[in-house]
Amino acid sequence: MVTMSTSRVETESSAGSTATAKPTSSARQFLHLVNPSSGLHRSRLAPRGAGAGEHDSHSRPLWRSALHWPSSPVLLKKNARVAATESSSVGNNGNQSDPPTISSSLLSRKKQQRDDQPQDDENSGCARRSGSIADDSECNSPCKRASTEGNNLLDLCSSDKKLSLANLRRSPAKAGVALQPSPSLPLSEELVKQASLHQELREFQADGDAQITMFPDYFSDAEKQMVQSVAQNLQLGCQVGEKNIAVYKLLAGSASHSHPNRMQRPCLHSSLGSAGFGSLADDVYVDVDELAQQGKDGFIARLRLRRLSSGGGVRRNMLWDVAELNATADGVADPVSEGEGGVYAVQSRSSGQKLALFKPAEEEKFVREGLFAGEGAVREEAAYVLDSRSNGFSGVPPTAVARLRLSSLGRAKQGAVQRFMTSSIGSMEGFGMPFDLERAQEFVPVEQVHRIALLDVRVFNTDRHPGNILLIGEKKPFTMVPIDHGCILPSWFHLSEARFDWLEYPQSRVAFSPAVRQYIASLDAERDAMALRALGIREECVTTLKICTLFLQLAAARSKTLHWMGNFMVRAGCFQLPSPLELAVQRACERTGISYTFEPNEFQEQRGQIEQGVLSRRPPNEFFLALEPLLLEAINSQA
Repeated sequence: MVTMSTSRVETESSAGSTATAKPTSSARQFLHLVNPSSGLHRSRLAPRGAGAGEHDSHSRPLWRSALHWPSSPVLLKKNARVAATESSSVGNNGNQSDPPTISSSLLSRKKQQRDDQPQDDENSGCARRSGSIADDSECNSPCKRASTEGNNLLDLCSSDKKLSLANLRRSPAKAGVALQPSPSLPLSEELVKQASLHQELREFQADGDAQITMFPDYFSDAEKQMVQSVAQNLQLGCQVGEKNIAVYKLLAGSASHSHPNRMQRPCLHSSLGSAGFGSLADDVYVDVDELAQQGKDGFIARLRLRRLSSGGGVRRNMLWDVAELNATADGVADPVSEGEGGVYAVQSRSSGQKLALFKPAEEEKFVREGLFAGEGAVREEAAYVLDSRSNGFSGVPPTAVARLRLSSLGRAKQGAVQRFMTSSIGSMEGFGMPFDLERAQEFVPVEQVHRIALLDVRVFNTDRHPGNILLIGEKKPFTMVPIDHGCILPSWFHLSEARFDWLEYPQSRVAFSPAVRQYIASLDAERDAMALRALGIREECVTTLKICTLFLQLAAARSKTLHWMGNFMVRAGCFQLPSPLELAVQRACERTGISYTFEPNEFQEQRGQIEQGVLSRRPPNEFFLALEPLLLEAINSQA
């Protein structure tokens, strides 16, 4: 618990509370910053200087060079887990020299508040867990709202009977209310960080499948202590390593107010034993050859317990076909074309039949801001998982991550395995799209272009070109299949390199059909975010999905075309100036107390700069409160 001279930060408040106490000045100022409609000025908030970016400060041109990163996320997470078990100190157990403290009277009062508040029905309302900024009756946004207690925003008020920020969102009936910020109480960045951590750990606490969550090594010591404090207040276990910090759930019935410290270490061993502090490969990459030794039934049963639960079993069958072929001397992995490394066709040596494409993670060479080489395989899988959650709307081929041992590879390698599209006649690169709409529709129907383009907008694709759009069919009109999704979902503060070559297709200027509009409205970014986290996608990249889904739904609801949306997201000209989407994100950061600026690199390209830490990893829900009206303003003002 963090104690301040002006206001005491408390971490639990029910969204359904009926308390009507007036919020403190700091809370009113924070609300004003994310709600510009109050008409107040923000001149008193002095932004802090931007720190280092997510990657090293060395600049590089857009799509100009290839770079091998010294370590992949597999190694990074492995080191994170090892560090969390070595030279560790248990949070909340008194082994630290300066542990966070919390008064017994405050705990008693908070417990009494929880006992006095009505219990929410877990099955009521929307399924969305974060971003809870209004009750369902006030929700008029494409972003679905949630009303469970686990979604309450961090309460910045100090009174005993107080409103949470979730209940302070102004409804139309309160449009005339003016909330005046206090000039003596500037917005504290510590409060914003506390809000972000509280929201994330409440979501983790409510997720029945998650047992442990890790925070990265770039957190400062003060931020790691803040994680401990929030975890302690939520009755979660916490362990700090030399560089990383792990938060985990206590075993049922183990939490004790009288003896909280006794339960930390035993529960930690239980949690880590099931969740695993081993290498990321043990948790992510399916060892196909090892599982194949159990026979098909055992193979399929084991995969159901791993990460292949989506897609109706097509990925499990695909991996079994590969395992069967690999069990014979006939299996081989050949490069797709001469001189091109990193993509192999898994096929029969005798018949030449291709079963799948394999892309080893260690051979990834791409460079994009907000992406690391070595992450591409999991992103390939993420594109399929997101699409399969929408019944294969965009037609992404079945994709899984696995470890294969093929003789032609020399040794076992980890990477993405994707079903080979046998009926493909080639890619768009070998054909080209007619400029005339009528002729273009005869070549590829409008809905085919829309399906691929909508996926690219959702995941902020930085590498959509004609070479990774396959054409399926024997004659016109052809079906389009998107492949190569290793460059999707960059960090949310690196949205400078969107590449949508379908912007030149005349179909992108055609309005959406009713079926497509219904699909867009049905997207649930919060549920998709949970799926991405389960795959191991970094939290700052999960935020990108939430930003892009919000923009897509707002723009589609106002009849904007994909051509308009793409131009809103892509930098113009020589890629030097931020796109309208980047500018909206920056303004939302300003209103939420997050220091985010643009600085030119050696090529005079404006690059996003943010201090690494809690807020770069995941901005609080109030960021989306601020972003939504800014996007609406930009959408309505641009033709």
